[in-house]
Amino acid sequence: MELGLIPVIPLGFAFFLPPVAFLTGKKRRFVLIYALIALTATFLSSLWLFEKTYSSNTPLVYAFGNWVAPIGIVFEVDRLSANIILTVTFGFLMAGVYSMRFLDNSHGLDFFYTFLLGLEAGVIGAFMTGDAFNLFVMLEVIGASAYAIVGFYRNRSKAIEGAFKYGISGAVATSLYFLALGFLYASFGTVNMANLSAEFHGISFPVTTRVFGDPALALAFFFALTIAMVLIKSAIFPGHYWLPDAYQGAPIPVGAVMSGFVEIVGIYSLMRFIYTIFQGFPSEILSLTFFILGSATAFLGSIMMTVQKDVKRIIAYSTILHMGYLFMTVGAGTQLALLAINFHMVNHAIAKMLLFFTVGTFIYKSRSTELDSLAGIGRGMPLTTALFGIATLSLVGVPPLNVFFSKMLIFDALLQVSPVLASVVIITSAIAAWAYFRLFIIIWRGKSPASQEEIPASMTSTSLLLGILVIILGLLAPLLIDIYFYPATLQAMNYRAYIEAVKMLVG
Repeated sequence: MELGLIPVIPLGFAFFLPPVAFLTGKKRRFVLIYALIALTATFLSSLWLFEKTYSSNTPLVYAFGNWVAPIGIVFEVDRLSANIILTVTFGFLMAGVYSMRFLDNSHGLDFFYTFLLGLEAGVIGAFMTGDAFNLFVMLEVIGASAYAIVGFYRNRSKAIEGAFKYGISGAVATSLYFLALGFLYASFGTVNMANLSAEFHGISFPVTTRVFGDPALALAFFFALTIAMVLIKSAIFPGHYWLPDAYQGAPIPVGAVMSGFVEIVGIYSLMRFIYTIFQGFPSEILSLTFFILGSATAFLGSIMMTVQKDVKRIIAYSTILHMGYLFMTVGAGTQLALLAINFHMVNHAIAKMLLFFTVGTFIYKSRSTELDSLAGIGRGMPLTTALFGIATLSLVGVPPLNVFFSKMLIFDALLQVSPVLASVVIITSAIAAWAYFRLFIIIWRGKSPASQEEIPASMTSTSLLLGILVIILGLLAPLLIDIYFYPATLQAMNYRAYIEAVKMLVG
């Protein structure tokens, strides 16, 4: 299998789904089988990619059309990005299975899966790209799919409002990044990531150009604009405003994949630029920016969780809280920080999907997202309630569940910088714990509402599988860190290997 085919699989299936669905009379069963084949094939391809990256001592490189860098666009995948891609494809597969019955009474199922596959293709492409401009293209692919799928319930005002805010904000964000690329190209004469790193570190590179002007000034403008993009894309204060409305209006499975995978694309991009491409760039001001805005985001997310009356908005602010943790940790600039970010991205995605899916089951049963309507519903659904409890305990950071270990790594990485920064994790986790406890009490107490709605096996089974993973990833965390995440961290910080992998392709 060719490396470049992996994001093409979901994109190709997405492209052909609408006409094929039309030709087959938009039969629900056919659409579901088609979509699940696409999602499964993408997941299997990511397993192949994962095995390939860990059996190779250097990052994998693919040149589109055999046009080698820096003339052509390349994909470059190391172990760190492979970890995330495997989690992404598994999560999208779970969301696809969960959606089969969750969207039972919804029209336009073919378009839902079209946008879901398009979103997956964009996210995978963003994690695979070795070209800064191609990252912009992938952000646009993500945006086009995400704006549409957030507004899937087009007859509901909240969905339209959420999609509109997300669309306008996302367009501003990608425009900022496009301007950032202008400063980068004007000074370095390239947007290939390996070439940029070679220019920055004074390493010779084929078909290279000399650096123009003051590269430090160009990088300062580049990072300022890129950070502004990430503030919006990853819902970091003060660019977080769109996310609660988008989650409130979107279907539950959409919120699950956005929270676990779409929102981290911006943070991953910063991580790649700071820890690999421009490793060693003066970072005092950058670090201070990350620490201040990340802390503010964490406090905002945790405090706002306690006052919401809609369960989707509680989860939305929980996502903002964890994006704040990741953003803070990027500023530490250490090997431990990179390890913590990578591990937390995986752990948060799995636990947050479990939270979304269990809450989605409550919503499916009650047909409401208001807390008052959910009172007592958990008493008649003991398995779902137990899995909901596991998700909340994990996200708070209770051992031995998975998020506890990545939170500990984040705490240790921030503690190396300042005890004050580390205390932000403790304080905000305590506030979030109170919000989750309040939600659990509401769901458990009171008379269980009368409902004849049967919970589909597909929804229960996906939640159960995620719940088991939350426990297993926690119990095996030390082993997983040693075998997979620590080697991935070392490789991601080896900018020389990142450069040489592309140079070898050039020959």
